[in-house]
Amino acid sequence: MPTTVSVIIPNLDSPTVDRTVRAVLAQRGLAIAPEIIVVGRDGPGRLEGLDGVRLLLTGGPRYPGAARNLGIAVAVGEVLAFTDADCEPEPDWLAAHMARQAAGSTVVGGAVLYDADSYWTLADNLSMFHESDAALPAGPRPYLPTLNLSVHRRAVEAAGLMDPDLRCGEDLDWTIRLAVAGHRPFFEPAARVWHRPSRGDWRAVWAHWRQSGSWMVGVRRRHRGVLSAPAWLAHPALVRLLSPGIALVATARLFGPGGPGRRHWRTLPAVYLTKLAWCSGAARPVKLR
Repeated sequence: MPTTVSVIIPNLDSPTVDRTVRAVLAQRGLAIAPEIIVVGRDGPGRLEGLDGVRLLLTGGPRYPGAARNLGIAVAVGEVLAFTDADCEPEPDWLAAHMARQAAGSTVVGGAVLYDADSYWTLADNLSMFHESDAALPAGPRPYLPTLNLSVHRRAVEAAGLMDPDLRCGEDLDWTIRLAVAGHRPFFEPAARVWHRPSRGDWRAVWAHWRQSGSWMVGVRRRHRGVLSAPAWLAHPALVRLLSPGIALVATARLFGPGGPGRRHWRTLPAVYLTKLAWCSGAARPVKLR
């Protein structure tokens, strides 16, 4: 029998979730239509009148990992696919995931595409998702983001669910744990989604990256063997002092030879700002369990 797939989309009143769902409904090359589960809230009513989607309301807001866990709990698919309410998968997105799953990979991540017409959105995407650039080759990865991910149920049973208490970095935490459980993540650039967040100015981008920094310190410490967790991360005053240099090194790696930033040189100042914002958050880390 063909493998069944459930698509899980966390949503917190997104004004574009209907575009995400319509893109999933338009998937081609599948033997069986996917189950679509949207978890969270739909205050603007963007899903009203859309057939083929199950809305799992949570009332209050949930962290992304907690919302995805709720979707996993009710999903019927053998393969669980994840994207976000500000993404638009390309028509062959799921077929590419399922082909790689059929080839034996149980944790598959795809490429992230970003529009170039909004300067700050482009810089934000480039800084966050350069490791999922569509020009990169397929192959094993130490971790993957959940905005473009498929996971076989066997892997979930081996590693458990996502950490519901993480506001940021829950995808890295989960896919690293999946790898430890014997399900190594694989990057498949043929599975592509467009990421179109609402962060369109420097204030929104700064807040996003500052929040990421404050949460990712704990995630990095949790997974020292995979994620870089240098000694200076444990000293907030040192992080603040070294932040210009830390941001410079991180930006240089992205825009150096072979880096995806070389296609978008004009975003270099904005990308540098994202790294400074990350350091600002890392100087005020959230303590994790």
